[in-house]
This record gives sequence, C-alpha cells and structure tokens, in this order.
Amino acid sequence: MKQNIPRITYVQFILLVFGVQTGIGMISLPRVLEEKAGTSGWISLIISGFLSLMISILMVKLREKDPSCSFNQYLTHNFGRVIGTLFSLFFTLYFLFSGYVVFLRTMLFVQSYILQDSSLVILIVLFLIPTFQFVSGGIQMIGKYIEIIFPIIIFFSVMLLFTLKNSNIHFILPLIKDGWLPIFKAIPSTATSFLGIEIIFVLYPYLDEKEKAIKGVLIANGMITALYTYVCMICFVVYSPDEIRLIFDPVLDILSVIEFQYVERLDLILFPLFLMVISKTWITYIWISVTNLAEMFQQKRIEYLFIGLSVVFILWTYLSIPTFKQNDLFMQQLSIYGSVGLLVIVVLIWLRSLGNKVIG
Repeated sequence: MKQNIPRITYVQFILLVFGVQTGIGMISLPRVLEEKAGTSGWISLIISGFLSLMISILMVKLREKDPSCSFNQYLTHNFGRVIGTLFSLFFTLYFLFSGYVVFLRTMLFVQSYILQDSSLVILIVLFLIPTFQFVSGGIQMIGKYIEIIFPIIIFFSVMLLFTLKNSNIHFILPLIKDGWLPIFKAIPSTATSFLGIEIIFVLYPYLDEKEKAIKGVLIANGMITALYTYVCMICFVVYSPDEIRLIFDPVLDILSVIEFQYVERLDLILFPLFLMVISKTWITYIWISVTNLAEMFQQKRIEYLFIGLSVVFILWTYLSIPTFKQNDLFMQQLSIYGSVGLLVIVVLIWLRSLGNKVIG
C-alpha cells in the first residue's frame, strides 16, 4: 500500500537546502578562511561551492532510483537490513548532535550578547518550546517557516552594505597573495559551512515536483556560495588581515559597525533576527533525527521522543557547563564525521548502482 507522506513545494525544497547551510558555520567563516588562505580564501569558497554542487547532483541522481522511500528505507534497501540500519543510526546521531551543537551555540550567543545574567539551562528550556512546536508540526510547517524568514536573510545582506563606509579595498589586494597552495589547503576548512547538503537524501521523498530536484539544488548551492562569498568579502574589506584574526565571530561583530543617526546599538536589534535565521538549521536537524528514530523504533508519536531528547539535552548542558571553545571543537569534529560519512555513503551507493548496470 502506498504511504501518504507530507509534501513540500519546489521553492520550499530550495530554501530548506539553502537554509540549513546558512547557520553557525557562516559566523566564523571569514576568520577561518583568513587564517588558512589570507584574504584569497573567497576563492576556496567558490571551489568548495562547485564541489558541493557536484555532490548534490550525484545525490539527486542516486535518490531518483528510490524516489518514495524514506531515508531509513533507502539505506536498508541499498545496504541490507543490518548495515543499512547501522548507517541510518550513524546519520541519525549525526543529525541529532549537529542540531544540539548548533542549538547550544546559539544559546551561548544569546547569553553572551543579550542576557549575560541568565542561566543557560533556562534559555534552553525557553527555546525548546517553539522548537517542539515546529518539530511536531512536521516538514510542511518547517518549510513554511523557512519561506517566511527568508526575507530576513535578504535584509541582512542589504544591511551589510552599510558597513562598507569603513572599508578598504586594499585589504584584499592582490587577489592571490601567496599562490594557489594555501587556497587549496583552505578548502577542507569550508566543510562545516557547506554541510547541510546531506538533507537532500532526506527531503527528496517529500518534494512535490521531483523532476525539478536537480534545478533546485543548482539554485540552492548557487545561493549559498554567493552568500558566503559576499559576506566574507565584506568582512575582508572592513577588517584588516591582522584584525580579523583576533575576532572570533566576525559576522556577529560586524553588526556593531552598522550605525544610524537615531539608533544606538543596532546590533541588539539585528541579533534577534539573526537568531531566527540560525534557528531553521537546528529545527530541521532535530526534526530529521526525531523522525528517523521514530521510524527505526516504530514510534508513531515523535513528540514523546522529542521530550525525552530534550531532557537529555538539558541534563547534559547542566552537567557539562559548555563553553564556546568546547562547542567549536564539537563543530569541527562533527564536520569531519559528517563529511566522511556523506562521501562514504555516496560513493558506496554510486558503486552499487554501477555494479547493477554492469550485471544488468
């Protein structure tokens, strides 16, 4: 019997793929690139964007062979019940911890920039309430939410132009300062920012117009590459090469550079809007992990799983007392696990499909 699953529109598919990548990784990306490749790091971004696009197209082509089955079913179909379940569990835990790390990083930002005297545990409880509403609402609600907040990203992009009055174009000249070797070495450093394309495997069955999937990933990857390059270039011309290395999160710090005559501390107004932009990343990741766990354990009510995981999040945060440095380390480790896991899965499924063609 054919299973009825929720549907997302073509536009929502594009914004989901784009939106999940527009998160925490962007905040410190200019500093990371400057450390690895100087102000020529924007070239590394473009190369990484092209590689991400190639992988995304391959993922869509592989997914076309089983268009309606869920992510868990897709893995078990390709690798068998035991190995497929292990792969599914690996990615479910990856999505879960990625969502938690992004969520926790955001809470640390809120505590540091806005509510310095507030308890981190209390902030987590407060933000878990709307997260619960979106996760329990399913992919259609998340898709509509991302459609609503997409104009905020455009608004931020326009606002960043006001920082250019303090810019110096000579900071990025010459365009290739130390040759191509540092540029290529900086490519792995962009992995955290481009992670998110793996949700194509998960979202494909929900897409209403599957014939437009490749065009959708082309647009989504083009948008994210353009946004990252735009943000990094602005940071590179506003901050000197020596200065940007001392700023842990340049994209947040640059908000304080924006000034208007009748508005003081505009960054305190922009920061809550920026939280909405980041929120779509952890909401989507947690929804994927909870949905996968519910399917694996044949649990129809994902709300119970979310509540149980939320209790674990709260207890873990209370006992571990997380810091920015610790969180940054977790993000680096997750980017390595996610990149390696994604490449392994894609290559194995691709080899399997080639083997089937040869046998056939």
